[in-house]
Amino acid sequence: MQSDNYPTYLCYWGKTRKSDNDEGDAYHLLPYHCLDVAACGYELVINNRFHAAEILESLGFSRDEGAKWFAYFLSWHDIGKFARGFQQLWSHNNLALVPPVNGRNYAHRHDSLGYWIWKNHLCREWREGQANFLPDENIKKDWIPALDVWLKISCGHHGRPPEKASNSALAFTPDDFREVESWLLSLRQLFAVERFPSFFADKSWVVRLKQQSWLLAGLTVLADWLGSNTVHFPLVSQPMSLDIYWQRTKKQAEISISQLPATSLINPFHHHHQLFPFIQQLTPLQQRSVELNITSHGPQLIVMEDVTGAGKTEAALILAHRMMAQGKADGLYVGLPTMATANAMYQRLAAAYRQLFHSGSSPSLILAHGARQMSSLFNQSVWQQSDLNTQRHYAPDEVSGSAACDYWFADSRKKSLLAEVGVGTIDQLLMAIMPMNHQSLRILGLYNKILILDEIHAYDAYMVCLLERVLYFHAAQGGSAILLSATLPFSLRKKLLNAFNSGAGYLPITPHPQADYPWLSHLNSQQLDECHVATRNEVKRQVAVNWLTDEEEAIALIKKNVANGQCICWIRNTVDDAILAYQRVLQDINPNDALLFHSRFAFIDRMNIEQKVLTWFGKESGSSLRCGKVLIATQVIEQSLDIDLDLMISDLAPIDLLIQRAGRLQRHTRQLDGERKHILPDERPLPLLHILAPEWQPDAVKDWLGSTLKGTGFVYTDHACLWRTQSVLRDLGAICMPEQARMLIDGVYESLASVPEALQRVEDNVLGKVYGEQAAAKQILLVRDKGYDRNSSDLLWSKEIEISTRLSEDTIELYLALLDDDQILQPYADNVDFPWEQSRVQIRDSLWKKILTNVSYLQRDELERFRQQIHRPDAQVLLLNQDKTSDYYSQTWGLKYKS
Repeated sequence: MQSDNYPTYLCYWGKTRKSDNDEGDAYHLLPYHCLDVAACGYELVINNRFHAAEILESLGFSRDEGAKWFAYFLSWHDIGKFARGFQQLWSHNNLALVPPVNGRNYAHRHDSLGYWIWKNHLCREWREGQANFLPDENIKKDWIPALDVWLKISCGHHGRPPEKASNSALAFTPDDFREVESWLLSLRQLFAVERFPSFFADKSWVVRLKQQSWLLAGLTVLADWLGSNTVHFPLVSQPMSLDIYWQRTKKQAEISISQLPATSLINPFHHHHQLFPFIQQLTPLQQRSVELNITSHGPQLIVMEDVTGAGKTEAALILAHRMMAQGKADGLYVGLPTMATANAMYQRLAAAYRQLFHSGSSPSLILAHGARQMSSLFNQSVWQQSDLNTQRHYAPDEVSGSAACDYWFADSRKKSLLAEVGVGTIDQLLMAIMPMNHQSLRILGLYNKILILDEIHAYDAYMVCLLERVLYFHAAQGGSAILLSATLPFSLRKKLLNAFNSGAGYLPITPHPQADYPWLSHLNSQQLDECHVATRNEVKRQVAVNWLTDEEEAIALIKKNVANGQCICWIRNTVDDAILAYQRVLQDINPNDALLFHSRFAFIDRMNIEQKVLTWFGKESGSSLRCGKVLIATQVIEQSLDIDLDLMISDLAPIDLLIQRAGRLQRHTRQLDGERKHILPDERPLPLLHILAPEWQPDAVKDWLGSTLKGTGFVYTDHACLWRTQSVLRDLGAICMPEQARMLIDGVYESLASVPEALQRVEDNVLGKVYGEQAAAKQILLVRDKGYDRNSSDLLWSKEIEISTRLSEDTIELYLALLDDDQILQPYADNVDFPWEQSRVQIRDSLWKKILTNVSYLQRDELERFRQQIHRPDAQVLLLNQDKTSDYYSQTWGLKYKS
């Protein structure tokens, strides 16, 4: 044990050397680690990093007082490590440390043990007047609720609130209890805690503390990470006085905080050319974004509804820049429905985002989704502080110079949203309001950012429920948002506006039920202002609709138009239908002129096909590339690809998806031969969308889709929605945007037309499923007013129940591989970065079970070794021939259900 010259609580270790080969002391004394973290928290507040000072100022603290109290409670964060059950986790023979004690267990993690000792020992001792480690306040029960919140924040430093740990008394000895009290008394003296602030006893203030506890918990996680960095805080096993160590660690914390990415200064807004110098004339929506009155105090929500090609993204970014320049935000996050759409947006934003900030700043642009490591553009953009004066000197016109991200943000997905500008999937936002590890860091990352959410119509009832809670949380934190959509039903717009309005605490609103189109909704502290917005002639579209009832009609149409030198696409609703259609097309069309694109390709093949699609049908493609080409595809081309087809066939689908698909039809102005031109009119025949659908049945029966569209019925289970889509389009005869947008969308989704009795029963079942999805979402939503607490959601941060941002059938990660001559497993993708990830296909678990009997795959010990190698416990491995071929997979077909 330590010398009597020092307190015996200095006989407890808090961290140990990771390897015997590491230099320095073998262990770090527990009180010193507690002070390391406290010092980091103190400096975060003093320097207002990640808005730490502002968050505490909103609770009534001055900056100095906020730093003091935050550091004080952070010093409690690891009191659970005083448990002898924890201390025995490291075997040693060091007489300077407390010895192990038989019978002590470690059934709960130290963070939960810390909260347990507060609730079950320290709180009782203080309340009964038997301890002096806390101020001797009158009516102590009035102070306990605030202290309880602080301890949940502090002890929840590992990314989730502490659990109520039963039987934790077995982890501690009586000596451990005394040392904790002794440590806390020393902390009281170190931080000069004579009295708690008077508002600690105010019930209304405790409510506010709970609301801000989500942000404070995020700051606590950061402080713990920073204070655990042994580069800045080397292990110290030699005792010294707390005063001396506190001054020492504060200096180290100053250095640590100073090396965080610097805060970027916002550029004043002068003109849209700052962001988009190529825009010579603003669209009406973009002009509205320049003129919109955004001076009102408090969070604001803007919903922009306009046709594809109206410049919604640019309008949103112009408006975001104006709001940032007025001090309403200091960053933004753009959320999209898929990784593909996020990747495309990342490339667009890379060229513009720097103009949001002062030229002397180094803002970071993060790509936030589960496969970002596959983006070479993002990987090239990541830099470290050591790069500043070495190899990373880019010319302004270099691609790598347009996108940059500090390594500190990129080294962990948990910190992604802390970067000034983020682009990613909406899932990254949804995880912030779900009981998932480190959700508090995501909430902190969204603080004082503008959310730009695109394609918001693309989500099911489950995700919409989660999105409502995101908007509620964000508005409650004072954040603003801009929502974009081309096809937004009234009921969805109403839900999202009301969710944000409720979070902001504004007076009740009544969105206009008969909105025109295009339409802009602007919600602020004064009112909900809604208005019609004009659209430019170039994006007004009238796409005639023709009905096909037989697949052979589609084949004949393809054959005819290929012979005429036009390019055509058939969008099928299932992969299996797409493969069958492709097989049929190849009977009449040269394979060199046909392409198959769906989701069941390995990543490397999918990217190659996507690039070929863009080459053939992209904006800059010319007649020599487009002439006589056929694309058979699934929904993968609906949103993310900027392609331009002369003709299109689509299986029957919900109206909003047909509008999206029609948006790829004659998307850019061209000459008759397919060459680009830059002024109207388009010389091609008027656009025509051919829809493969059943014969029209006014009194449709349950199986009205027939065998041809049987797969469509599995994908789009709301058959009443499909029937209404067919009904509305038959009545109108065309998709006219923007004039008929409301008639099309609300005519289908607001149930304005009754459906046949057989389909009504189907619709009722679907509605029941929607209610079930909403109930499932509500079960996992965090309740802001309950604060950072295990009880803030029904699932209680459960380890046993997996939760997801999306409701879908279980999927598996399937890796394509082959055995070389030495029977060593090799990835399908070779000579590339991340070869195993580029060899991956994600498929439904049910499909995998169906094809198992017809394929060769890795099993037993070999499979388990592979799973451990790539850290994917549920991965499966499909074995191909050495020439990378098989009956069930090829570069051309992808993964087939049947050979």
